[in-house]
Order: sequence, then C-alpha cells, then structure tokens
Amino acid sequence: MDEMTTLKTFRPDAPAADRARLAPGRQRLLDAAAKQTQHRRFWPRAGWKLAAAGAAAGVAVAAVLVAQVTPVTDTHRVGAEHATSAEPTDGQWLYQKTLTRQSTLNFRDDLNPVPDKNSPPYWEFTEETWTQYGSGKTRRTLLNGVLDSVTSQALTGSPKKLRQRLEKLPSEPRPLLRSLAQVIHFGGDYQHIEYTFSSTDTIPSDVRLSLFRALKTIPGVVVRPQLVKDAMGRPALAIHPSDDNPFTKETHRRDELLLDPETYEYRGERTMMLVGGMIDSKVTTEETLIRVTAVQKFETAVNKPGVRP
Repeated sequence: MDEMTTLKTFRPDAPAADRARLAPGRQRLLDAAAKQTQHRRFWPRAGWKLAAAGAAAGVAVAAVLVAQVTPVTDTHRVGAEHATSAEPTDGQWLYQKTLTRQSTLNFRDDLNPVPDKNSPPYWEFTEETWTQYGSGKTRRTLLNGVLDSVTSQALTGSPKKLRQRLEKLPSEPRPLLRSLAQVIHFGGDYQHIEYTFSSTDTIPSDVRLSLFRALKTIPGVVVRPQLVKDAMGRPALAIHPSDDNPFTKETHRRDELLLDPETYEYRGERTMMLVGGMIDSKVTTEETLIRVTAVQKFETAVNKPGVRP
C-alpha cells in the first residue's frame, strides 16, 4: 500500500510529506552506511517503509505524547491471555484501524522544518483497512467513510503466507536472524524484524517473544529505558538504532518502533527531531515529536470488507 497516496486522498491540499522530500538524501546515506556496517537502522528505502506503514493499522488519538517515567525492566512475558486467536479462514478479512498524527511542519530542507501559517500543530488521519487472509487483497475506507471500490494487493503477500513463514522461524536469536534474512531480501537484521512487526497481521505470541529477544541482540539497537505513548495514548516500548547511525547524525531525526510492553504486539511508530536539529530556524534543545501512529489489530476476522468486529 502507498501511505503517501492515502494521505493525499485524506487532505489533497496538505504539503508534501517530509519523508518523500527526505527520500533521495536518505538513500544516499543508506548506500554509504551499507558499506560500513550491516547493523544500521538500517533505514529502509522510502517505498517499502511507506508501504509497511500504510499496511499497518491503528486508532484513536492520545492527549499525552510525552515519555512516561515508568521504568522498563527485562522481565516481560507474553501471557496466555495474549495468545493469538484461532486462525482465520482463507476467505475472511482482517480489520485494522490506524491513526496517524503528523506535525504540520513544512520541511524546506532536511534540517529546517517550519510550521505552516494558520495550521494546527498536527494533522490527524484515520484509516481503516481490510485484508483478506488467504489472498492478501485489500480494501480501505475513503475520507468520507465510504468503502473504496478499488481492490488492491498487499505488497507483503497474504497474511496467511506470512504467518506460515513466521511459525517456522527458530526461537534462538542467531538462527532466527539468519532465517529472516532468507525471507526479507533488503536491509539488515534490525530492518528485517521491524518490517516483520509492522507488516504481519497475525504473529503468534511465542514468535513475538522470539523476535523481541532477537531484536535485543542486534548491535547498536536501543530499547528506551522509559515507556512512551503511541498516538492512541497506550504505553509502548520505543526501540531504535543508536543515534550515531549516519541518517540520524545527519538529519537529527530518529524513527522508533513501538511495541506493546507486555505482548510485543506492534503498536506503531514515532519520529522525533533530536537536540541539535533546527525548527523554524531555531536549534532544538529537546526532542520534538514530528509524527506518531497508533495501530489497532482486532483478533476477530470478518466475512467481508466494510464490516467491523
């Protein structure tokens, strides 16, 4: 799916999203970083990243988006009550709902975003998506709430095939990372796991735990010591490559993967402007939220698109 097309459909007069403007420079940084290490963030090409974000689903908006003081421990467990529900039939549809809260900052260049005049601090976009479990066909709602008549195809393949691949993954970190590299043929280890969480609708609970354990073994990957909030206001683990990777050092921007702190389900993403970046020609002295999403996935599949659990 194409997130940029979705956002333009929601608000055609809005300025072009900053990721698109950053894409050429980002790719040059990626190419340079790939020659130095396999453990980058391993920032993806804009195409798959936007597709993965568009395919993910999420919900409602948070009133508080600041980091919480709740400490993160290393004693997380996936309880039986969070186990994945019964597998859908091939003809059923997985319903997901996504909220994106996007800053109205207008990026004139990579490091100097400025606010648009007469605009609120954030635009908010809600998207509903139905994906057929066996085929990967997708439908979504338009801005007016009407179901889109166009049936597209999930770029990540059908949810059924993705689940089958994940169920065969080894549980130990190193074999798991090697197996994922045979399935996802771009980026490094971090990117493979991030893509899996954001793109797969039905990850069994034991596989989520194995993915999280493998994630923590990747050199340079940071699990933030405090929980943060997704766009819905739910607590989440924020995970990202260290800030000394080429893209972050050059742009002072950090992209974070958000996971549920107990079940490790995908919650969404955050993009932060870090200290030392420039907003409205002023050097930032604290982290500034640029973009946050919230993804809600429903355990109950439905029999046709347009139906909600």
